[in-house]
Amino acid sequence: MRVNRPRRTAILQQLKALPPVRQLLWQYNNRLQIQRLRREFRPKVTFCIEKGGYRVKTIECVRELDQVMRLRYEVFHREYMNRKFPYGLDSDSFDMVADHLVIIDSANDRIVGTYRLIGSNYSNDFYSATEFNIDSFLRLPGNKLELSRACIHRDFRKGVVMNLLWRGLVEYIQKIDAHFLFGCSSIKTMDPYDARLVGDYLSEKNQVAQEFSAHPLPSYRMDIEAGTPGYSYNREAAKALIPPLLNSYLRAGAKVITAPALDRDFRCIDFFTVLNLKDLTQIFERKYTV
Repeated sequence: MRVNRPRRTAILQQLKALPPVRQLLWQYNNRLQIQRLRREFRPKVTFCIEKGGYRVKTIECVRELDQVMRLRYEVFHREYMNRKFPYGLDSDSFDMVADHLVIIDSANDRIVGTYRLIGSNYSNDFYSATEFNIDSFLRLPGNKLELSRACIHRDFRKGVVMNLLWRGLVEYIQKIDAHFLFGCSSIKTMDPYDARLVGDYLSEKNQVAQEFSAHPLPSYRMDIEAGTPGYSYNREAAKALIPPLLNSYLRAGAKVITAPALDRDFRCIDFFTVLNLKDLTQIFERKYTV
């Protein structure tokens, strides 16, 4: 049957408006993964602290899990990746082995901040190992706690929620007797010049890890030297690139590996970051361990 020209034009316009096939496949696979997660998720460590109109806790039920995945979708996919689907859930295979620390605004019972926590006493699989070879780090003695999928709702990005996330982290650290915190610290750029600036800035501040090696996996490597002709170090420009979350880790005493991973999906570069908890600065100890 022949389709008339106006109708054919309308059909083509509708097809062009559909999300890319890759995004549709992601949505389908994500849905299957989430169905399994809802059935099988169990918290490993539970606690709840009430402070200043907020609750700091690890999630315990499917309703809270769905809120976490919705918040992560809104921040990572809608805000950072500019995906067009207005509603969705963010999940991956690591959610099953994780606990999820959340900040709940008690006034409306809404989750406004979250951290995904994976302890080495519960799992041998970590998100960071999908981007970096971290075998040398994992061989260090002591329990290790990976931090990932950290996000805060755009209306609550102020000091109080970040401080409460740290307070919850300290509670969790004490409960599992963790010796190291680690994870990927993201910077919203894919420019090798920016990556080199940040690496030089962290080296200048003596915040580069020396006691172990870690390097990006082949599919995540970026050629910084070749991508930075005419490079000139600018301390203030480098400092401006450091996001608040990484700044808070550095103030606590964290160290980084200066060869970053290039994350094309999230359009950023990631620095492998480690905090040996015996090096936690006195400022953080006084503020969060009382």
